[in-house]
Amino acid sequence: MSINVPDSDFHNFDLDRTESSFGVEQVWAAYDEADGMPRYYARIHEVISLEPFKMKISWLNSRNTSEFGLPNWVDSGFPKTCGDFRSGKREISVTLNSFSHKVKWTKCSRGVIRILPRKRDIWALYRYWSPEWNENTPDKVVHKYDMVEVLDDYSEEQGISVSPLIKVTGFKTVFCSNTDPSAVRRIPKEEMLCFSHQVPDYLLTGEEANNAPKGFRELDPAATPLELIHETETSGALMVGTDMKAQEEMGKDFPNHAVDQMVGNASKSGKFETTEGDGRVKHDN
Repeated sequence: MSINVPDSDFHNFDLDRTESSFGVEQVWAAYDEADGMPRYYARIHEVISLEPFKMKISWLNSRNTSEFGLPNWVDSGFPKTCGDFRSGKREISVTLNSFSHKVKWTKCSRGVIRILPRKRDIWALYRYWSPEWNENTPDKVVHKYDMVEVLDDYSEEQGISVSPLIKVTGFKTVFCSNTDPSAVRRIPKEEMLCFSHQVPDYLLTGEEANNAPKGFRELDPAATPLELIHETETSGALMVGTDMKAQEEMGKDFPNHAVDQMVGNASKSGKFETTEGDGRVKHDN
């Protein structure tokens, strides 16, 4: 799949995934074949050489999603991006640009590798996710996303809390946190599969360029759906001016027209509304 990625505004994310970035016993996310988002995981067993680039890896797989109470999700053809995995057969990989970012993981008993969203991570959520999705669910329903910041670590009893990110007008993938407490959504264990994929991010210091908004997050364009990259002056975007304090105040009170859908009963699948864009610009895979 040949995919073309727009340049980022400030941080060069490719510098975080050079040949020398890979090491033994790391787990890396790799781009999938559906819409080019990083939903596959590979465990690095050996870096054989850097020039030419060559590694021995095994792809992580999982036969079910029983840890979340939804055993048929994988059988329906959907990729699993969080939960428990096992290493598959070892093979040789020579394709550097298949990989997106290094993933934090926990080694559990019986060879299980556990990957879960963690506090301060940025993830994309399936906007219209439902446990009733199956192989007949249209792509236009599946491939709609919203970016969120993870506010705490996952627990089986409480699930996990997230808050929607607000797109900053004038940039491709710069977002700021939503400080409205009512925007926080708690995702219970049974809804953890609404997480589509983790998105690499970079915290801007304000020194990258004269117009770099300090304290805001730049997301990796290669892991950001195109419709969000092209979203501009909508009620889901924050205008950036020269007064940073004013920006912060705007962020606190900014009207997000999807907030009501995020709040309330955690047993409901809250959805974040954003403006639709055009198709997907793809990166090299």
